[in-house]
Amino acid sequence: MSFDLTDAKGAMTGQRYIESLRDGREVWLDGERVHDVTTHPAFSGMVQEMARIYDLQHTDKLRDAMTFESTETGNRISYSYSLPTTREELIARKRNSEIWMQESFGQLGRTPDFCSAVVCGWYDVRDELDKLAPRLAGNAVNFHRFCAENDIALTHAIGDPQVDRTSVTQGENVAPDNPWVGVGGYSLENPDDDMATALKVTKEVTGGIVLKGAKQLATLAPLANECLVYLSATFAGRSQNEYVQWFSIPMNTPGLVTLCREPLSQNPGSYGHPFSHRFDEQDAMMYFNDVFVPWDRVMMLYNSDAAARLLGRVNVLAGYSSNIRLYERIRTFVGVVTLLAEANEIDEVRDVRDKLGELVSYAEMVRLAIRGMDADAALTPGGVMVPGDGFALGIFAAQISKRVLDIAQQVGGLELLSQPSEKDLANPELRPYLDKLIGSGDTSATAQRVRLFRLAYDLCISTFATRQEVYEYWHRGDVTRNRSNLYGRYDRGQVMERIKKLISEPM
Repeated sequence: MSFDLTDAKGAMTGQRYIESLRDGREVWLDGERVHDVTTHPAFSGMVQEMARIYDLQHTDKLRDAMTFESTETGNRISYSYSLPTTREELIARKRNSEIWMQESFGQLGRTPDFCSAVVCGWYDVRDELDKLAPRLAGNAVNFHRFCAENDIALTHAIGDPQVDRTSVTQGENVAPDNPWVGVGGYSLENPDDDMATALKVTKEVTGGIVLKGAKQLATLAPLANECLVYLSATFAGRSQNEYVQWFSIPMNTPGLVTLCREPLSQNPGSYGHPFSHRFDEQDAMMYFNDVFVPWDRVMMLYNSDAAARLLGRVNVLAGYSSNIRLYERIRTFVGVVTLLAEANEIDEVRDVRDKLGELVSYAEMVRLAIRGMDADAALTPGGVMVPGDGFALGIFAAQISKRVLDIAQQVGGLELLSQPSEKDLANPELRPYLDKLIGSGDTSATAQRVRLFRLAYDLCISTFATRQEVYEYWHRGDVTRNRSNLYGRYDRGQVMERIKKLISEPM
C-alpha cells in the first residue's frame, strides 16, 4: 500500500483522537477484552487529557506555537513532526514540546511528542536505510509524511520479554550476510518454534513479512494509533538476523494483542487522585500471533550492526523531548513541595529550605543542560538540525529520581497518609471536625489543604508515584551500561596528557 494523503486532516483534534481509538483493536485488561478504551474507566481519564491537549493545537492562543503549515498539503501539522533545519526551527519545535510537558506536569513519558521524534529520527537516517535494503527505499520518508499529515499518536516497543536473556537471540551477529531476498523466498527453518519468546520474522511473503513473538514495554499502547517496533541498545546485538526489525504497525492489526498492566487510574471511594486519574499512560505487553506487516511499513530488517549503529541518531530528538519532560516533572515537585512546606508553615525552617533548595538545584541543572544542548545544536548528515548530546542528562535523571521522591515525602511527613476523602468533606456530620482539625476553623482552607495533600500523596506515595519513579529510572535503559558507555565515549585524552606531563618531572 502507499500512504495516500488525500484524506489527511493535519493536526489532531480531541474528538478525532477519541474516534480513532474505536477501531476494533484487541486490548485485554484483568482477563477481559476491552471493547472501547475511550469509555473504560481504566483509560478514560487519560483519553480525555490527551484529547484536551490535542484541542489546544487549534486554539488562537497556541495554534502557532504547536502547529505549522504543511508545504505539501496546506494542513496545519504538529511541530512534533517538524524536521528543523535551523536553530530557530529547533527552538520552535522545543516550544511545542514544552507545552505538552507543562500541560501534563511532566508526568507522561510517552506523550505523542516523544515517539513522533523517533519517526523524525528514521527520516534523518533515511539514506542509510535505503542503502541497507533498496527494496525498502523511501519508506522512512513516506511514513514520516503519513504520520505528520495525520498527527498519528504513536507508542513504541523496543524490548524483549524479561525471561531467559541468555538465549541465542542475544550476542554477536553470527550471520553477517543479509539473507533477505526482498519478495518472498526467505523463511525460518522452524517458523513455528515457540522456544524463543522475542519477536522474530517467521517468513516473507509477496506483500510483506509475518512475525511471531512478544515485545515490551509498550507505554501508551492501548491509547495509541500505531506502534513503532525496533530495538533498544540492550537488545540491538542479535545472534540471529530474524530478530532484527524496524517497522510500524496499526494497533488494530489482526493478530496483535495488547495486554495491559493493573491500572493506576482506578481507586476506591472519593479519595482524590488527580495525577493517576489523568496521567496513567498504561504499560503493556504486545503479542504478535502471525502478524502481517506490509513492506512499506518496514524500515530495516536483519542487520544487527546497523540497528545498533543508527539507534543513537534515531533517538536524538526523542531524548530532547524526554529531557524537556524531566524538567517539567521536577518543577512540578518544586511547586508541590513548596506548597506543602507553606501549608505547614515550615518553609522558613533551615532544614526544609535546604531540601527545597536541593530540588531547585536539580531543576536548574536540567534547565541549564537543555540550554547547553540548544547551544550545541548542529545539522546531521541527513540535514536535520538536532540538539547537542544529552546522553549524560538521562543518566543524571535516573540518579536523582528517587531522591526527588524522598524529599517530597520528608517535607510532607505523616500528614500525607491521613487525608480525608471528598465524601468526608461533604458529610455534614464530619465536616465540623475536619474544619477544626485541618482548617483551623476556616471552612474554605479545609478543602484546599486536603486536596493539596491528596495531590502530594498521588505524586510521591501512591502506586502511581512508585510506577513513575521506576519508569524514570529505567526508561532510558540500563543505567550501569549507560554510565559505562558514557565513560567510553568521553574525550579525556587532552586532560590526561596534561596530567601525564605534570607528573613526568620531579615535583
